[in-house]
Amino acid sequence: MSKPQTKADREYIIENLPQGVRRVQVIDATGKQSYKRPEDVDTNYDQIMLAMDGTPIVMRGRPGRKPKKALKPVTPQIAEVDAARADHITSNALLQEAKKDAEGDGVLNAIMSAMAEEAAAIEFERDEAARHGQDTTAHSAKRARVLKGMADTWLKRNQQIEGGLIDMESPTFQSLFGMILETFKESMLDAGARPEFVETTFAKLVSSLSDEGWKQDARARMKDTLK
Repeated sequence: MSKPQTKADREYIIENLPQGVRRVQVIDATGKQSYKRPEDVDTNYDQIMLAMDGTPIVMRGRPGRKPKKALKPVTPQIAEVDAARADHITSNALLQEAKKDAEGDGVLNAIMSAMAEEAAAIEFERDEAARHGQDTTAHSAKRARVLKGMADTWLKRNQQIEGGLIDMESPTFQSLFGMILETFKESMLDAGARPEFVETTFAKLVSSLSDEGWKQDARARMKDTLK
């Protein structure tokens, strides 16, 4: 049975750790086992774990999973394609928009643009197949799926925008807005404003609210809040 470690034993072990050791396995005063950096070991209470041969159990590399090694292309031709792929990905409009603002309108615009580009490419392949007397069924079906995806994406976005707008012509809105105006009018009178001034103000306000341009501006502001 090995003798209990003393503070001096632990200090000696820490001072004589092999070169390159990053962490040492210990059991702290609460009985928890962990790896600690040598400078973090509490020589008063931490018990340094030893292997069967009496050497401390250590970790030489960084904690966690080893970094994945980047494999080099086996031929110059593959290296050229690899570089072209990396440039293409880096300059991709959809990727740039997603990194800039994943919830912004630019992402949706980039998606629609990418889908339209894909549909155009498929259309070209279909026309080429037809020109060579080949079957175009698969191309047409693929293009139809892309176009349907575009339509679904556009409709969903349009529903999100239109769905959040208030129908200013609805009886419910008219009733609510009328109550707001009445409250505003009573507040002006309670504040001591002259009745003729209040009437003149509200006549002008009603005229402005009845203008179609005001309603268009109101709808535009509601749409802005949903973007």
